[in-house]
Amino acid sequence: KLQTKLQETELQASQTSGSLKAEAESCRRRCDEAEERSRQMQPRLERLDAQLRALEEQFAEEQKLRKKYHNQIQDMKGVIRVFCRFRPMIAREAGESPALRRVDAMSVEITRPPPHTDVRPFGFDSVFDSDSSQEEVFADCRELVQSAVDGYNVTIFAYGQTGAGKTHTMYGTPQQPGLAPRSIQCLFDIMQKETPRGKTFKVKTYMVEVYKQDILDLLADKPPPSKDGKTAKVGLEVKKDLGRGMMYVEGVREKVVTTPEELMATLSEGEKKRHVTATKMNSASSRSHLLLSIIIECTVKDTGQILYGKITLCDLAGSERPKKSEVSGDALKEAIEINKSLSALGDVIEALTKGAKSIPYRNHKLTMLMQDSLGGSAKCLMFVNCSPAGSNYEETMMSLKWASRARQVTNDVKRNADSKEVARLKQVISMMGQAQNAESILDDQPQPGEGAGGDAQKSSMMDLEMAMNATMRG
Repeated sequence: KLQTKLQETELQASQTSGSLKAEAESCRRRCDEAEERSRQMQPRLERLDAQLRALEEQFAEEQKLRKKYHNQIQDMKGVIRVFCRFRPMIAREAGESPALRRVDAMSVEITRPPPHTDVRPFGFDSVFDSDSSQEEVFADCRELVQSAVDGYNVTIFAYGQTGAGKTHTMYGTPQQPGLAPRSIQCLFDIMQKETPRGKTFKVKTYMVEVYKQDILDLLADKPPPSKDGKTAKVGLEVKKDLGRGMMYVEGVREKVVTTPEELMATLSEGEKKRHVTATKMNSASSRSHLLLSIIIECTVKDTGQILYGKITLCDLAGSERPKKSEVSGDALKEAIEINKSLSALGDVIEALTKGAKSIPYRNHKLTMLMQDSLGGSAKCLMFVNCSPAGSNYEETMMSLKWASRARQVTNDVKRNADSKEVARLKQVISMMGQAQNAESILDDQPQPGEGAGGDAQKSSMMDLEMAMNATMRG
């Protein structure tokens, strides 16, 4: 019996082994067939992968072209263009869910923090997320520098809550330069290329800050101390050049520059004098609105035509809630003044979008300075800088709404060009004004025979008269 059971067991084992061998062979054949099919499919998969990459590249290129042509059309219409940029999450926002995301090259979505789930989309003329480099940002602004060389008034300004990255966008760091230093280099590169084509250029610049209710010249020499020993700060006034529709600051120091290095040094000099302070929201919070203006005069030798362009780069101070920034004392007073000025700017934009007959530019010196940029004759680009953090949802939502209203403003863009004859007549008028001023001063001075002061005044008058006569003959 034992032998019979052993034989039966061996038979069953033999049958099982044969069955397993057959199954293994079948699996091996299927595996070989699958590998063969995989080898046959590999070229097709590679083709499909290549097609997918090509489609992705084409889509990205299409997005760039769409954005480019859209911005060109908006530029021709004179519409204020608005770019949205949001910074990366920072250390104090660790653990928070982002509320803002880039949908595509021209739109964003903001999600209300839990327990809410509602999402609101916003469309802009370009969108840059936390991965966008300074180079990418400037690439979409480069043509505005060319416009200034061609005789247009150009304004680029940044708006947003405190700590949202406005100053980084406008000025950057030595390692990651922002719009201002890149525009300076681009400007001189353009002039260098156009000089051999029969054009000559003159460049001058000024830099001011709107601090509380005053306009302060950041390039002026330090004024003498007052009686109490403190340095007196001299406030400046805003005037309008009716001939060209440009706003200018009366009495500001305009510095002539001839190289990008010289202009960069001037920029650095002014930045160091800007009012900043540390708050809970920002370790170097700007307490003033900073404006850098670069004036370009281009003379075309063949025709004698003179083109006048201006680039104004404006880094607005950030809107802030004192409860969040936890400021007090002078910093609290500064925050109140900043919010007042931004409120005045919002009133101007609101009036422009509604087509109001009277625009409240004179409500604040900031809006007076920006009069030619908002509803005036300038090509204007606005950056709305945002924080993506859910804790800043309300501030980000307000900034996005504010920027959306700004997109509805249209400027009457004009080129500032004078013929040789008109430029000559304007120069004569300017000299006549100087002559009248000199005469009035001379009337108050001793007569020529009474001292050296009178002789100097008479000599100055003669020099001015000779220069005016030479200009009129020209």
